[in-house]
Amino acid sequence: MGVQCEASVMLRLGEQETTMAGFDYTLVQKWFGRARFQLLDLMRGTQSLTLLKELEAVQFESQEVIRFRQKKMLEAYLDSMRDVPYYKKHKSITEFPVIDKKFINENRESLLNRSYGGKIFRKKTGGSTGEPFVYVTGVKSQSYLWAGILLSWRTAGYHLGEPVAILAGSSLFTSGIKQNIYYGIMNARLFSAFEMSAKRLDTYAREIARGKYRLLYGYASAVQELAEYLLSRPDRPTFSLRGIVTTAENLTPGMRETIERAFGVPCFSQYGCHDAGISAYECEQRKGFHLITDRCYPEVLEDRRLVSTDISNEALFLPRYDTGDLITMSDEPCACGRGFPLIAAVIGRSNDVISDQAGNTVHSEFFTHLFREVQAITAFQVAYDGRTLVVNLHTRDTDTDWSPYKERIQKSLAVERIDFIQNQPFMKSANAKHKFVLKLPEIGLYYETDDCTAKEKSDKDENPHQA
Repeated sequence: MGVQCEASVMLRLGEQETTMAGFDYTLVQKWFGRARFQLLDLMRGTQSLTLLKELEAVQFESQEVIRFRQKKMLEAYLDSMRDVPYYKKHKSITEFPVIDKKFINENRESLLNRSYGGKIFRKKTGGSTGEPFVYVTGVKSQSYLWAGILLSWRTAGYHLGEPVAILAGSSLFTSGIKQNIYYGIMNARLFSAFEMSAKRLDTYAREIARGKYRLLYGYASAVQELAEYLLSRPDRPTFSLRGIVTTAENLTPGMRETIERAFGVPCFSQYGCHDAGISAYECEQRKGFHLITDRCYPEVLEDRRLVSTDISNEALFLPRYDTGDLITMSDEPCACGRGFPLIAAVIGRSNDVISDQAGNTVHSEFFTHLFREVQAITAFQVAYDGRTLVVNLHTRDTDTDWSPYKERIQKSLAVERIDFIQNQPFMKSANAKHKFVLKLPEIGLYYETDDCTAKEKSDKDENPHQA
């Protein structure tokens, strides 16, 4: 990051401290902001505002106090699940096997808590494999979901009720009359990550500036794409943002640098897995994610897979649920003073791997480390069909010699052909998320790789979608 850009971001971080102290956020605005979310809680039957207040207080407790409270909350939760059929098969949390989406789909009836009489929230996702996954949560879990999101926004300088621009796809927001009413009360406006043409990006940028939005929240790849567009334009609009929070995808250092350079405000990342009770957020240090353990009982297996029990889900018992994510935990406390445990890094999905015919395997993390020292690279995507591997780099330097990187890949994977391409549109999943690794049936159906150049074909499948 350049000196001027870094100074600009630090200036906004300083402004954040001023606004958090309340100098430009009046008592009237604060009252109306809280009233908005009180109304939302009333309409949804949730308690998000109450839990947000609790989390803002307990996040600075000592690690010992937080661990002790989590232990008591876990004991109370397990005691409340004693009538669940699946619970009766085991004596303690450590005896439960790790479960996944397939297991839940096949054993849903034995996991339901029939003694729970509160409101049920039905959830449905496609999952990383595309297999439909249906589950339910209760009031407490749904309340923690929004309390965790709001806590991450607050860290970025947001005040309740301020206008929020949301740039994402179907995994982050749903449509419908009821949902639109909720977003209106929240003072949030949705911008679709499915439509990212230059014309649409120009419209998004001008409307976000004109609307004086104070927070931009969305997919990391979508926010980065908007940032790259802004940097390419000589007539950038002036924004009123306090900060940016990205979610649903890994935010690489290059992506963060691009976003902050374009908008001139700090960019934070958020990590969550609602079905596992996982809510985690970056603090001002931005050196990892603080995991809200009042909501979950997490475990990291030897292969670095994160499994978790949502101890706030009173409707459905999901012990030791496999998130499918690989993480590393930090052994050191965060300098910010928060006591919640710190996730040092979310490496990626456990199925984001490439295996060759000889049995060699590399994770998407391999490519992240390979390119992390190249400051010109802002993002990448790797496509593989078992024989050909295509590395699509978004880079500001198109004259780089990629042959040393190709040689490094060849030492780890036995593939027939490796092609590097530059600044070609990324292919995205059906919900508009960015995937670092794509496994395709045949590269030629999606790319023409003659002369190390890949061009999208007009007759490609509808899924993945082209950006």
